[in-house]
Amino acid sequence: MLRRVSNVGSVTVTSISFSSILEIGDSKQITPYSQALAVKREYPLFFSNEGNFGEFSVFTRPIANVPITETLNMAVFNENPRIDVDHVRVLGIASSSVVQIGNTDIIKAESRIKHIRQLQRQYEREEE
Repeated sequence: MLRRVSNVGSVTVTSISFSSILEIGDSKQITPYSQALAVKREYPLFFSNEGNFGEFSVFTRPIANVPITETLNMAVFNENPRIDVDHVRVLGIASSSVVQIGNTDIIKAESRIKHIRQLQRQYEREEE
């Protein structure tokens, strides 16, 4: 893990939601995970037994874990091992996102969202 010191005067975050992380300091591994069903209906009728993630393949199929195989040549020289920032302003952190001031070895983030739009059929509209 790269060793640098982060010096931040202040941080303002307006919103953190849905398995997101604001990390101040160092960590070995961060693994935020989020699943969501977003249902939008033309007629707002909802039942308490809705929302089984297992019914949708987006939540059960494996995510391809393809390693990066290209060669990368990089030379880094940090004349000063400090990162100095006066102020960090973040409007929102959502859906398995990470904002970190510090160092991390591994970040494995996953967010799966199924958007469903249900519109009334034309003949249902005419009956009203």
